Amino acid sequence: MSLFDNAIRSIRIGLNDYWRDDRLVSSVRNLYAGILLLFKHKLFILSADGSNAALIKQHVVPVLDKDGVLIWRGVGSKTIDVAGIRSRFQSLGIDVDWKTFDRISKHRNEVEHFYSVLSSDEVAELLADCFIIINRFLSDNLSLNAKEVLGDEAWEVLLHAYEVYEFEMEKNESAVSSQVFHHEVIKNIFLEFRCIDCSSPLVRPSLPGIHAESSSYYCAECKAKYSYEDICSMGVMDLYKSVFYSGYDSSCPFENCNACEQGLYLKEFQICTACGPIN
Repeated sequence: MSLFDNAIRSIRIGLNDYWRDDRLVSSVRNLYAGILLLFKHKLFILSADGSNAALIKQHVVPVLDKDGVLIWRGVGSKTIDVAGIRSRFQSLGIDVDWKTFDRISKHRNEVEHFYSVLSSDEVAELLADCFIIINRFLSDNLSLNAKEVLGDEAWEVLLHAYEVYEFEMEKNESAVSSQVFHHEVIKNIFLEFRCIDCSSPLVRPSLPGIHAESSSYYCAECKAKYSYEDICSMGVMDLYKSVFYSGYDSSCPFENCNACEQGLYLKEFQICTACGPIN
């Protein structure tokens, strides 16, 4: 059985098992394994002839072929791990939504290594994330139709989970957008914020439709609680993380607000997260 056949088989088994609470670990494990096999299949078909599938092998050595041309050949039976796949995809220009994949990986680690129980919302998010990764990778990187490849039954399971989750995302966006913010950039910080505990994007206000700083916030999945100040502080750091990682010696784009001494002053927008516009 080929890598691709094994990938589709693992995904189908995972989707079949997810309906049963006693098979959840198996379900998550198979979905995760199936996605990794899809990734490896792409690298396998890109590997040069005579290279012993070098792109999926953990160890690669330079050898001369029968014509004396230098080629890289995979050795041994060990294949690359996730870090290796990321590295080779990046160098080959193969696009994957790694943020979404990381959420799947996080759920997989929790249920398999820490024996945690996923809530119904977390299971729905997991399947929605799987839908995004599997559907896009089959279409964009393998030029295949996911519904045809997976079959109607498996496709409907994934599609239903995705549609349910998208509905929750729309509700979340609507609740956040109903708040009154000092500036659009602060609103976007709240829309982009993800729960620190479970990485869910479903962090919403307890009291929609009021001034944002007057409400508390909670994660709809794990029930973690946040204040307005919590999200602003973490969100501003995310907003400007590229500045800190760039390596360039540049001044910090924000500072503690001198006017109210409570919020963060965003220099580019002349706005304080706590007291609003400052001229």
